[in-house]
Amino acid sequence: MERKTETGEQELAARCAKGDKDAMEELYMQYAARLSALCSRYSGGPAEGIDLMHDTMVRVFDSIGRFQYRGDGSLYAWISSLAIHLAVDRLRMEKKLEITFFDDNDLPDMAEPEPADIQRIPESVLNGMIASLPPSKRLVFNMFCIDDIPHKEIAHRLGITERTSTSILAKAKKSLVGMIHKYLEKER
Repeated sequence: MERKTETGEQELAARCAKGDKDAMEELYMQYAARLSALCSRYSGGPAEGIDLMHDTMVRVFDSIGRFQYRGDGSLYAWISSLAIHLAVDRLRMEKKLEITFFDDNDLPDMAEPEPADIQRIPESVLNGMIASLPPSKRLVFNMFCIDDIPHKEIAHRLGITERTSTSILAKAKKSLVGMIHKYLEKER
């Protein structure tokens, strides 16, 4: 039996741009699961994540002709960038993205948990903690800590200053540290 090999990103994108339905299906199958996880992180839950993932895929197929191949991994990077833009736009449209400068002093200082303690927490629980953050905190935390987007780019995408981005991140981290400590206390 001959095993089907994955089409290279550049070729796959070119075939999709020409309207090749098989290539579109292959692209969807290749990236849907990973994209769905990313969308769930940004939207705050699996149901909203699937909806955002589908909207992203529609946008991908509508604009695939503008994709520029920049090396291995660039197709997913481009797709994930579209998803993040859509997530930000959706939060703005739903008026759930309230971005204000936070005073870091309004949360008590707590020692960060030890890495070994964090490793004891199931991934689904950690993801739930992140999902429970208010949208602006969740957004900046995901962009900076998980997707490695620098504060300068976050600030540009959100129309805020870099200082505000770093402040939101600090507050998000303090909130997560508090949630982690509460979880660890319950588990002892």
